[in-house]
Parts: sequence; structure tokens; C-alpha cells
Amino acid sequence: MNRFRMAPLRVAAIGRSGRGDWGHAIDQLWGGVEGAELVAVADESEEALAKAVERNKLDASRPGVVHRDWKAMLTEAKPDIVAICMRHIDCHAEMAIAAAEAGVKGIFMEKPFVRTLAEADAVIAACKKSNSKLTLAFVNRHAPAYAAARDLIEDGRIGKVLELRGRGKEDARGGGEDLIVLGCHILDMMVDLGGTPQWCEASISQGGRPITRADATAGPEGIGPIAGDSVSAMFGLADGPIGYFATVRDAGLKQPNFGLTVVGTKGAIHIWPDHLPQAYLREAPLWRVDKEFPWKPIGAEGVESPPMNASDADRAAERVGWGRRAAADLVDAIAEDREPETGMYAGRTVLEMTTAVYGSALAGKRVTWPITAGGNPLG
Repeated sequence: MNRFRMAPLRVAAIGRSGRGDWGHAIDQLWGGVEGAELVAVADESEEALAKAVERNKLDASRPGVVHRDWKAMLTEAKPDIVAICMRHIDCHAEMAIAAAEAGVKGIFMEKPFVRTLAEADAVIAACKKSNSKLTLAFVNRHAPAYAAARDLIEDGRIGKVLELRGRGKEDARGGGEDLIVLGCHILDMMVDLGGTPQWCEASISQGGRPITRADATAGPEGIGPIAGDSVSAMFGLADGPIGYFATVRDAGLKQPNFGLTVVGTKGAIHIWPDHLPQAYLREAPLWRVDKEFPWKPIGAEGVESPPMNASDADRAAERVGWGRRAAADLVDAIAEDREPETGMYAGRTVLEMTTAVYGSALAGKRVTWPITAGGNPLG
């Protein structure tokens, strides 16, 4: 990592109260990131700005710190990095393109990426033109336990990987909303561990019948049209395994089955996003049921002994740490002139997958890559 700089990179954070707010506290990541400093905040709400100033310990009396207009902030604060914090994604593309055109070196964006492949391509084009690096808040991929689990897979600890099985949270958002808002984490990890998608076969139903375009409704959080209360998708992945993703609305689970299980010939690894322990190893194939095989927690150094006591862990603090690692990776990507670990191309791949899921379900047939249609298949 190259952290030798004359001065910290100047970070400006954009929030939007009532329409995505400040996401998962993305404005608060920068206080713990070497080589970066939060210097300005923007929000249309004066009350929200006051809270942002207080929690980030900013001096609101200094010129250029507080802004009601995010576009004016780009011009007046002249940041090196712009953090696009809100959860609602209807403005993500506009803000990212404007930031790139203003010449910023980096963009940190709350997930999901953008609404359509056309928007993704416009953001990528703008960032390439200005050499702006863009990273997405796929923070689970920046957890130390995830890196250790990935190493175990690459070292052959679970044998040949046969399939990757993911599910959404399957609460009231189950189905189309779950696929976009939470499934993006699972699909991103699926690609990282199994290779880029080559094809998709999917089924989406509403009330037990296949969806049509007439079932489309406006999704929450600015995600665009969605449909379906049950989604089942299968992907052919470049490294050989098959990837599966499913979500059913109100599946009745007291603890949502949000996660990804990597199934190998000798064992399995389960990744449990946003929780501690975050990953577990089973040192036997899943089909071995003739005796008990424990799921062993995976920590930063590998399989833990003794195992972590989850009740002793501060899950919120750990998750903030993962976010800071993502932000630090962006800072390093700027210095090293490389693509961030969870960058805009990773975001586009996930968007290709969700687009393919709807495309396959509506057409009733397999969809193959490349995915070039720029709009939402639901219209």
C-alpha cells in the first residue's frame, strides 16, 4: 500500500434526507481511514446537515464545509473523493457522472450501484474519461474472515467447488426487491468466488404464476420497476461451478437465510453477511449425513481455535471496520492507479445478473453473456 502523500485526500459526502439519507453511515467511515479526511458535507435538509457536522466533528463556521446543494459543493469544496451515501439509487448515476466530470480522483458509493446497464455504462464512461476510481459498499468482501474463507477455497480445503448457493433475506422484501437491494451482496461474492457469469436461467412468480411485464410495480429506494414474490435463478460461472440464487417473500424464517454456501467435493464454506462469525467451514461434503460434522467458525487467520464467542463481538463496530477497509482500498487504488476491489465493473456485473434474471424469466429461456440491453427488462 502506498500511503506516502503530501496531504490527505479531501472527502466530500453527499446525503439526502428522506430519500436514502446517509446510507450505512458512510460519511462516518473517513475518520479512521489513513490518507483521507472528510472536509465537506451536503444535504438539502438544514437539520440533517447539523447532525452530520456534529457526528463528524466538523467546523461548520469554516467556508466550504456545509452545503445545501451537492453540485455547488463539487465546485466550491473541490474534493478529491466524493462519497455518495444515500440508499436510494435514483440519483446515483447523476451524482457519479457529475463528480467524475468535476475531476475527482475517487467515488465511494452506497450499494446497489445504479438502476440500469445504460446508467452503469454512462458512469463507467465518465470515470474512465477522468480516471476517477469508483468503489461500491460491498463491505462483506472487505471483511478479514471473508478473505480467509476465500484463501481456504483457493487452497483446496473444500475440494473442487461444485456450486454456490445464495439466498436473500426473504422477509417482506422477498422476491424482486430482495434480489436488487440485498441480493447484490450475494451475487457479488458469488462472482468473486466462482467466476464471471456465462449464462442465466431463471423463474420469477407472483402468487404462484409466472410474472409478465404487467406485474411490474415501482420498487422502493429508487430501484426502478420490480416484480415477483418468488425468484429462483441459476448461473453458469466461468470457473466451472453453478451459482444459484433464490428469494421467497415472507419465508417464515425467524433468522433470515441471508448468505452464500460454497459447496465442494470435500466440504463447504458458509458466508453469513453482516454477522459474526461471518464465515464457517464444514470439513465434509454436505451430503455426508451419517454422522455429525461441525461448522467451524472462520476468523481473520483461518479456522478459529477456540471459536469466537459471538456474544462478545461488537457486530456494528466490525461492520464499520469492513467499510473503512473498503474506503482504504479506494484510497490505495487512487495512489496505485488500479481498479478498486469492489469497483464499478463489479457493480456492472451484478447488474448484468439481475437484468439477466428478469430477462430469462420473462422470455422463458436461457440468457447468455454478454448482456448488452441497456434498460430494465420490465420497462
